[in-house]
Amino acid sequence: MNQCLVVGQNASWNARLKCDFHQASSGRTQLARLSHEGPLRIQKLFHDHDLAHCYLLHPPGGLVSGDNLSCEFNFHANSKALITTPASGKIYRARGNGSLQTVESRIEVKPKACCVYVPQDTIVYDDAHGELNTQVSVASEAMFFGWEHLVFGRLAGAQPFCRGQIMQSLTIKRDNRLLYRDRLNMTPQVVNELCGLSSRTSFASVTLVTPDGFEFGQDIVANCRAILKDFSGIAGVSAIREHLIAIRLLSNHAEKTRIALETVWLSIGKQMLGRTVQIPRIWRT
Repeated sequence: MNQCLVVGQNASWNARLKCDFHQASSGRTQLARLSHEGPLRIQKLFHDHDLAHCYLLHPPGGLVSGDNLSCEFNFHANSKALITTPASGKIYRARGNGSLQTVESRIEVKPKACCVYVPQDTIVYDDAHGELNTQVSVASEAMFFGWEHLVFGRLAGAQPFCRGQIMQSLTIKRDNRLLYRDRLNMTPQVVNELCGLSSRTSFASVTLVTPDGFEFGQDIVANCRAILKDFSGIAGVSAIREHLIAIRLLSNHAEKTRIALETVWLSIGKQMLGRTVQIPRIWRT
């Protein structure tokens, strides 16, 4: 699963996936339409009451130079789904020509729909040249919760992130107006500088977009700050502007960051859906 076969300098393995979620008459969210090309698949949906759990599968397990994964998720009115992955993603060492390894995600959330986009961490190998680009469009009556968790190097294998770069961008529009744009170019220098990640190798960004009339924004900020008070790394929670809350986590322990992210989701998910939510089963296998 995690081995890469490189046939030649121009070899690449591109994949595309598009899926539409809609609410069935039973109240559960189902896949209304699914199309794919290349090694990207969706496993059958699991359900946490009205919230569908959708597992995005990429059988090769990682990206080599020239690979491009492109995903499009459309949430129709009243649909609710959590999208995650069964394991860590990997951006392997690039070829000598430095060609990019890219992941593009486009998400549209229509009125009264709810999108939870929480892939497991992405491990950035030494000398990787990756680009992660996420574009989200949210209706004013819809809700979005998402994160990206990067792990730099393989500390257990004594293979630190010494060369290469990972470019990460997130654009969120609300009712077709720009709400938030974040773009980071992470190099070994940025990871190691005091004004960067201060040599910490686990970095996560969380974003919540709330709908009109949502009354729990300040409660969420306060609850998340309390949850992260004992986090072993550095954490910050901010209500950047109306309808937008951002959280950053930085540590030297990817597993501790994962646990903190899960705890944050359990707290925010309860406020979003008005009930206790469940952790995806795939995270425990």
